[in-house]
Amino acid sequence: MEVRHLPGLDREVTVIGAGCWTIGGSATNRGVPIGWTGVDQDRAFEGLARAFDRGVTLYDTADVYGMGRSERLVGRLLRQIDRRRVVVCSKVGYFAGTAAHPYEPQQILRQFEATTENLGTEYLDVYHLHSWDFGMGDRYLGKAMETVRRLRDKSLVRAVGMRAPHEFAEQWAADPHHPQAASTARWLTLFDRIRPDVLTVRHNTLSPLYSPQETDIFAFARRHGVGVVMKQVLGQGLLVNTHDPQRPPVFPPEDHRHRDPRFAASALGVLHGALSALAGRLGPDCSLIRAAVQYALQADPDAVALVGFRDANQITGTIAALGRPLTPGELADIRQLMQPVRDMLVSAPAHTTD
Repeated sequence: MEVRHLPGLDREVTVIGAGCWTIGGSATNRGVPIGWTGVDQDRAFEGLARAFDRGVTLYDTADVYGMGRSERLVGRLLRQIDRRRVVVCSKVGYFAGTAAHPYEPQQILRQFEATTENLGTEYLDVYHLHSWDFGMGDRYLGKAMETVRRLRDKSLVRAVGMRAPHEFAEQWAADPHHPQAASTARWLTLFDRIRPDVLTVRHNTLSPLYSPQETDIFAFARRHGVGVVMKQVLGQGLLVNTHDPQRPPVFPPEDHRHRDPRFAASALGVLHGALSALAGRLGPDCSLIRAAVQYALQADPDAVALVGFRDANQITGTIAALGRPLTPGELADIRQLMQPVRDMLVSAPAHTTD
Protein backbone atom coordinates (compact mmCIF):
# COMPACT_ATOMS: atom_id res chain seq x y z
CA MET A 1 0.00 0.00 0.00
CA GLU A 2 1.13 3.55 -0.72
CA VAL A 3 2.71 5.39 2.20
CA ARG A 4 3.00 9.08 2.94
CA HIS A 5 5.25 11.04 5.26
CA LEU A 6 3.04 12.51 7.98
CA PRO A 7 4.33 15.92 9.05
CA GLY A 8 4.34 16.57 12.78
CA LEU A 9 4.81 12.91 13.58
CA ASP A 10 7.74 12.75 11.13
CA ARG A 11 7.00 9.18 10.14
CA GLU A 12 5.72 7.31 7.11
CA VAL A 13 2.26 5.77 7.41
CA THR A 14 -0.03 4.06 4.94
CA VAL A 15 -2.45 6.34 3.08
CA ILE A 16 -5.31 4.32 4.56
CA GLY A 17 -5.63 4.00 8.32
CA ALA A 18 -8.02 1.95 10.42
CA GLY A 19 -10.60 4.22 12.04
CA CYS A 20 -11.61 2.32 15.16
CA TRP A 21 -14.63 4.31 16.36
CA THR A 22 -17.01 1.93 14.58
CA ILE A 23 -15.68 -1.19 16.32
CA GLY A 24 -16.16 0.13 19.85
CA GLY A 25 -19.86 -0.72 19.95
CA SER A 26 -22.52 1.03 21.99
CA ALA A 27 -21.55 3.74 24.47
CA THR A 28 -22.98 6.80 26.16
CA ASN A 29 -21.22 9.73 27.79
CA ARG A 30 -23.17 11.97 30.16
CA GLY A 31 -26.34 10.39 28.82
CA VAL A 32 -25.50 11.12 25.16
CA PRO A 33 -25.19 8.19 22.72
CA ILE A 34 -21.72 8.18 21.16
CA GLY A 35 -21.37 4.63 19.86
CA TRP A 36 -22.56 2.10 17.31
CA THR A 37 -25.01 -0.74 17.91
CA GLY A 38 -24.77 -4.16 16.31
CA VAL A 39 -20.99 -4.57 16.61
CA ASP A 40 -19.67 -8.11 17.02
CA GLN A 41 -16.35 -7.88 18.85
CA ASP A 42 -14.85 -11.03 17.32
CA ARG A 43 -15.70 -9.94 13.79
CA ALA A 44 -14.40 -6.47 14.58
CA PHE A 45 -11.07 -7.93 15.66
CA GLU A 46 -10.93 -9.99 12.47
CA GLY A 47 -11.23 -6.67 10.64
CA LEU A 48 -8.29 -5.25 12.58
CA ALA A 49 -6.19 -8.33 11.86
CA ARG A 50 -7.12 -8.19 8.17
CA ALA A 51 -6.15 -4.52 8.02
CA PHE A 52 -2.70 -5.34 9.36
CA ASP A 53 -2.35 -8.28 6.98
CA ARG A 54 -3.15 -5.95 4.07
CA GLY A 55 -0.41 -3.56 5.18
CA VAL A 56 -2.27 -0.90 7.18
CA THR A 57 0.10 0.78 9.65
CA LEU A 58 -2.14 3.51 11.17
CA TYR A 59 -4.71 2.72 13.90
CA ASP A 60 -6.85 5.47 15.41
CA THR A 61 -8.95 4.97 18.53
CA ALA A 62 -10.09 6.93 21.62
CA ASP A 63 -10.85 6.38 25.27
CA VAL A 64 -14.60 6.93 24.66
CA TYR A 65 -14.91 4.62 21.65
CA GLY A 66 -16.96 1.93 23.33
CA MET A 67 -15.61 3.24 26.65
CA GLY A 68 -12.40 1.25 26.29
CA ARG A 69 -13.62 -1.60 24.07
CA SER A 70 -12.08 -0.17 20.90
CA GLU A 71 -8.73 0.37 22.63
CA ARG A 72 -8.78 -3.16 24.00
CA LEU A 73 -9.41 -4.59 20.55
CA VAL A 74 -6.46 -2.65 19.15
CA GLY A 75 -4.44 -3.86 22.16
CA ARG A 76 -5.32 -7.43 21.26
CA LEU A 77 -3.79 -6.81 17.84
CA LEU A 78 -0.69 -5.16 19.30
CA ARG A 79 0.01 -8.25 21.41
CA GLN A 80 0.27 -10.30 18.21
CA ILE A 81 2.49 -8.00 16.13
CA ASP A 82 5.63 -5.91 16.43
CA ARG A 83 4.40 -2.67 18.04
CA ARG A 84 7.14 -0.70 16.28
CA ARG A 85 5.62 -1.48 12.87
CA VAL A 86 2.44 0.53 13.50
CA VAL A 87 1.33 4.03 14.49
CA VAL A 88 -1.29 4.09 17.24
CA CYS A 89 -3.34 7.18 18.07
CA SER A 90 -5.81 7.69 20.90
CA LYS A 91 -7.66 10.63 22.39
CA VAL A 92 -8.68 12.31 25.64
CA GLY A 93 -11.07 15.10 26.52
CA TYR A 94 -14.65 13.83 26.57
CA PHE A 95 -14.81 11.57 29.62
CA ALA A 96 -14.63 13.25 33.04
CA GLY A 97 -15.36 10.29 35.30
CA THR A 98 -15.55 11.68 38.84
CA ALA A 99 -13.28 14.64 38.02
CA ALA A 100 -14.48 18.21 37.71
CA HIS A 101 -13.62 18.26 34.00
CA PRO A 102 -12.16 15.89 31.35
CA TYR A 103 -9.09 18.12 31.02
CA GLU A 104 -8.35 18.31 34.73
CA PRO A 105 -4.65 17.22 34.87
CA GLN A 106 -5.16 14.19 37.10
CA GLN A 107 -8.04 13.03 34.90
CA ILE A 108 -5.83 13.25 31.81
CA LEU A 109 -3.22 11.13 33.57
CA ARG A 110 -5.85 8.60 34.68
CA GLN A 111 -7.20 8.33 31.16
CA PHE A 112 -3.71 8.05 29.69
CA GLU A 113 -2.91 5.22 32.08
CA ALA A 114 -6.19 3.45 31.22
CA THR A 115 -5.56 3.94 27.50
CA THR A 116 -2.03 2.54 27.55
CA GLU A 117 -3.20 -0.35 29.73
CA ASN A 118 -6.05 -1.11 27.32
CA LEU A 119 -3.65 -0.97 24.39
CA GLY A 120 -0.86 -2.83 26.14
CA THR A 121 1.68 -0.23 25.04
CA GLU A 122 4.03 2.06 26.92
CA TYR A 123 3.58 4.98 24.54
CA LEU A 124 1.23 6.56 22.02
CA ASP A 125 2.38 7.84 18.67
CA VAL A 126 -0.28 10.57 18.70
CA TYR A 127 -2.39 11.69 21.67
CA HIS A 128 -5.28 13.84 20.47
CA LEU A 129 -7.16 16.47 22.42
CA HIS A 130 -10.61 15.21 21.46
CA SER A 131 -12.67 18.21 22.56
CA TRP A 132 -12.39 22.00 22.43
CA ASP A 133 -14.19 22.39 25.75
CA PHE A 134 -11.58 23.54 28.25
CA GLY A 135 -14.04 24.88 30.78
CA MET A 136 -15.28 28.40 31.46
CA GLY A 137 -12.75 30.87 30.12
CA ASP A 138 -10.56 27.92 29.02
CA ARG A 139 -9.53 27.54 32.65
CA TYR A 140 -8.19 24.00 32.14
CA LEU A 141 -6.29 24.65 28.91
CA GLY A 142 -2.96 25.74 30.39
CA LYS A 143 -2.66 22.88 32.89
CA ALA A 144 -3.93 20.39 30.32
CA MET A 145 -1.19 21.36 27.89
CA GLU A 146 1.45 21.23 30.62
CA THR A 147 0.30 17.69 31.41
CA VAL A 148 0.31 16.49 27.80
CA ARG A 149 3.66 18.13 27.06
CA ARG A 150 5.19 16.39 30.06
CA LEU A 151 4.00 13.10 28.59
CA ARG A 152 5.66 14.07 25.32
CA ASP A 153 8.87 15.15 27.08
CA LYS A 154 9.01 11.69 28.68
CA SER A 155 8.52 10.06 25.23
CA LEU A 156 5.24 8.56 26.43
CA VAL A 157 3.56 10.56 23.67
CA ARG A 158 5.38 11.12 20.38
CA ALA A 159 3.06 13.82 18.99
CA VAL A 160 0.12 15.93 20.20
CA GLY A 161 -3.06 16.01 18.14
CA MET A 162 -6.00 18.39 17.93
CA ARG A 163 -9.37 18.42 16.17
CA ALA A 164 -9.83 20.84 13.30
CA PRO A 165 -13.23 22.38 12.44
CA HIS A 166 -15.41 20.55 9.94
CA GLU A 167 -15.60 23.83 7.99
CA PHE A 168 -12.63 26.17 8.01
CA ALA A 169 -11.05 29.01 6.07
CA GLU A 170 -8.53 31.12 7.94
CA GLN A 171 -9.87 34.36 6.44
CA TRP A 172 -13.28 33.90 8.10
CA ALA A 173 -11.85 34.96 11.45
CA ALA A 174 -11.15 38.48 10.15
CA ASP A 175 -14.57 38.92 8.51
CA PRO A 176 -17.04 40.27 11.08
CA HIS A 177 -19.95 39.47 8.75
CA HIS A 178 -19.09 35.79 8.33
CA PRO A 179 -21.36 33.52 10.42
CA GLN A 180 -18.35 31.47 11.53
CA ALA A 181 -16.04 34.38 12.31
CA ALA A 182 -16.15 33.91 16.09
CA SER A 183 -15.75 30.11 16.05
CA THR A 184 -12.88 30.32 13.55
CA ALA A 185 -11.12 32.98 15.62
CA ARG A 186 -11.50 30.86 18.75
CA TRP A 187 -10.06 27.79 17.03
CA LEU A 188 -7.08 29.80 15.77
CA THR A 189 -6.48 30.98 19.33
CA LEU A 190 -6.59 27.40 20.59
CA PHE A 191 -4.22 26.33 17.82
CA ASP A 192 -1.71 29.01 18.82
CA ARG A 193 -1.84 27.94 22.45
CA ILE A 194 -1.80 24.17 21.86
CA ARG A 195 0.62 24.11 18.93
CA PRO A 196 -0.39 20.59 17.84
CA ASP A 197 1.78 18.32 15.75
CA VAL A 198 -1.14 16.63 13.98
CA LEU A 199 -4.70 17.68 13.13
CA THR A 200 -7.73 15.44 12.58
CA VAL A 201 -10.39 16.78 10.25
CA ARG A 202 -13.60 15.39 8.78
CA HIS A 203 -13.17 15.53 5.02
CA ASN A 204 -15.20 13.82 2.31
CA THR A 205 -17.26 14.56 -0.79
CA LEU A 206 -19.82 16.39 1.38
CA SER A 207 -17.24 18.84 2.76
CA PRO A 208 -17.49 22.49 1.67
CA LEU A 209 -15.61 23.78 -1.35
CA TYR A 210 -13.32 26.78 -0.90
CA SER A 211 -12.27 29.58 -3.22
CA PRO A 212 -8.62 30.01 -4.27
CA GLN A 213 -8.48 33.09 -2.03
CA GLU A 214 -9.39 31.06 1.07
CA THR A 215 -6.83 29.19 3.18
CA ASP A 216 -8.42 25.82 3.94
CA ILE A 217 -7.26 23.47 6.68
CA PHE A 218 -4.81 21.66 4.37
CA ALA A 219 -3.03 24.83 3.29
CA PHE A 220 -3.05 26.05 6.88
CA ALA A 221 -1.48 22.80 8.11
CA ARG A 222 1.19 22.86 5.41
CA ARG A 223 2.20 26.38 6.40
CA HIS A 224 2.60 25.31 10.02
CA GLY A 225 4.29 21.97 9.30
CA VAL A 226 1.41 20.05 10.85
CA GLY A 227 0.17 16.62 9.77
CA VAL A 228 -3.44 15.99 8.76
CA VAL A 229 -5.41 12.80 9.37
CA MET A 230 -8.78 12.79 7.61
CA LYS A 231 -11.74 10.99 9.16
CA GLN A 232 -15.21 9.95 7.94
CA VAL A 233 -14.04 9.81 4.33
CA LEU A 234 -16.89 7.33 3.68
CA GLY A 235 -19.37 9.51 5.57
CA GLN A 236 -20.19 6.72 8.03
CA GLY A 237 -21.21 4.56 5.08
CA LEU A 238 -23.52 7.16 3.56
CA LEU A 239 -21.22 7.88 0.62
CA VAL A 240 -21.32 4.32 -0.69
CA ASN A 241 -25.14 4.34 -1.06
CA THR A 242 -25.65 1.82 1.74
CA HIS A 243 -29.19 2.85 2.71
CA ASP A 244 -32.45 2.80 0.74
CA PRO A 245 -34.39 6.07 1.22
CA GLN A 246 -37.63 4.11 0.76
CA ARG A 247 -36.68 2.01 3.79
CA PRO A 248 -34.52 4.30 5.92
CA PRO A 249 -32.57 2.65 8.73
CA VAL A 250 -34.03 2.72 12.22
CA PHE A 251 -31.36 2.98 14.88
CA PRO A 252 -32.02 2.43 18.59
CA PRO A 253 -31.65 5.44 20.92
CA GLU A 254 -28.28 4.20 22.14
CA ASP A 255 -26.81 4.53 18.62
CA HIS A 256 -25.42 7.99 17.80
CA ARG A 257 -27.01 7.83 14.32
CA HIS A 258 -30.45 7.84 15.95
CA ARG A 259 -30.29 11.64 16.12
CA ASP A 260 -28.31 12.30 12.94
CA PRO A 261 -30.50 14.08 10.32
CA ARG A 262 -28.39 12.71 7.48
CA PHE A 263 -29.97 9.28 8.03
CA ALA A 264 -33.54 10.58 7.72
CA ALA A 265 -35.55 9.50 4.66
CA SER A 266 -35.60 12.99 3.13
CA ALA A 267 -31.82 13.40 3.36
CA LEU A 268 -31.19 9.87 2.11
CA GLY A 269 -33.40 10.59 -0.89
CA VAL A 270 -31.29 13.57 -1.96
CA LEU A 271 -28.09 11.64 -1.29
CA HIS A 272 -29.29 8.54 -3.17
CA GLY A 273 -30.12 10.62 -6.23
CA ALA A 274 -26.72 12.29 -6.24
CA LEU A 275 -24.79 9.06 -5.70
CA SER A 276 -26.76 7.18 -8.34
CA ALA A 277 -26.03 9.94 -10.85
CA LEU A 278 -22.38 9.91 -9.82
CA ALA A 279 -22.11 6.14 -10.25
CA GLY A 280 -23.57 6.47 -13.73
CA ARG A 281 -21.22 9.31 -14.62
CA LEU A 282 -18.09 7.56 -13.36
CA GLY A 283 -18.89 4.22 -14.97
CA PRO A 284 -18.19 0.62 -13.92
CA ASP A 285 -14.44 1.13 -13.50
CA CYS A 286 -14.88 3.55 -10.59
CA SER A 287 -16.78 2.36 -7.52
CA LEU A 288 -18.30 4.78 -5.04
CA ILE A 289 -15.78 3.55 -2.47
CA ARG A 290 -12.88 4.44 -4.74
CA ALA A 291 -14.48 7.79 -5.54
CA ALA A 292 -14.89 8.64 -1.84
CA VAL A 293 -11.44 7.54 -0.67
CA GLN A 294 -9.49 8.94 -3.60
CA TYR A 295 -11.40 12.25 -3.38
CA ALA A 296 -10.14 12.61 0.18
CA LEU A 297 -6.58 11.49 -0.58
CA GLN A 298 -6.30 13.92 -3.48
CA ALA A 299 -7.19 16.87 -1.25
CA ASP A 300 -3.58 17.08 -0.06
CA PRO A 301 -0.42 15.12 -0.95
CA ASP A 302 0.58 14.62 2.71
CA ALA A 303 -2.79 13.89 4.35
CA VAL A 304 -3.86 10.33 5.17
CA ALA A 305 -7.37 8.90 5.45
CA LEU A 306 -9.09 6.85 8.15
CA VAL A 307 -11.77 4.37 7.10
CA GLY A 308 -14.28 2.81 9.44
CA PHE A 309 -15.22 -0.87 9.38
CA ARG A 310 -17.02 -3.53 11.40
CA ASP A 311 -15.50 -6.69 10.00
CA ALA A 312 -12.82 -8.09 7.71
CA ASN A 313 -14.98 -7.89 4.59
CA GLN A 314 -15.56 -4.17 4.96
CA ILE A 315 -11.92 -3.20 5.45
CA THR A 316 -10.83 -5.59 2.69
CA GLY A 317 -13.38 -4.12 0.29
CA THR A 318 -12.25 -0.58 0.98
CA ILE A 319 -8.56 -1.39 0.48
CA ALA A 320 -9.27 -3.39 -2.69
CA ALA A 321 -11.32 -0.55 -4.18
CA LEU A 322 -8.61 2.07 -3.72
CA GLY A 323 -7.44 1.86 -7.32
CA ARG A 324 -5.86 4.66 -9.30
CA PRO A 325 -6.23 8.38 -8.52
CA LEU A 326 -9.26 10.21 -9.88
CA THR A 327 -8.90 12.18 -13.09
CA PRO A 328 -9.59 15.94 -13.12
CA GLY A 329 -12.85 15.16 -14.91
CA GLU A 330 -13.92 12.67 -12.26
CA LEU A 331 -13.11 15.14 -9.49
CA ALA A 332 -15.18 17.78 -11.27
CA ASP A 333 -18.11 15.35 -11.62
CA ILE A 334 -18.01 14.60 -7.89
CA ARG A 335 -17.97 18.27 -6.92
CA GLN A 336 -20.84 19.08 -9.28
CA LEU A 337 -23.13 16.15 -8.51
CA MET A 338 -22.66 16.32 -4.73
CA GLN A 339 -23.44 20.04 -4.54
CA PRO A 340 -27.20 19.53 -3.88
CA VAL A 341 -26.32 17.34 -0.92
CA ARG A 342 -23.90 19.94 0.43
CA ASP A 343 -26.62 22.57 0.12
CA MET A 344 -29.03 20.35 2.04
CA LEU A 345 -26.54 19.79 4.86
CA VAL A 346 -26.14 23.52 5.42
CA SER A 347 -29.62 23.51 6.94
CA ALA A 348 -29.28 20.06 8.55
CA PRO A 349 -25.73 19.74 9.93
CA ALA A 350 -24.64 16.35 11.20
CA HIS A 351 -24.01 15.67 14.87
CA THR A 352 -20.97 13.60 15.71
CA THR A 353 -18.63 12.80 18.55
CA ASP A 354 -15.76 11.60 16.37
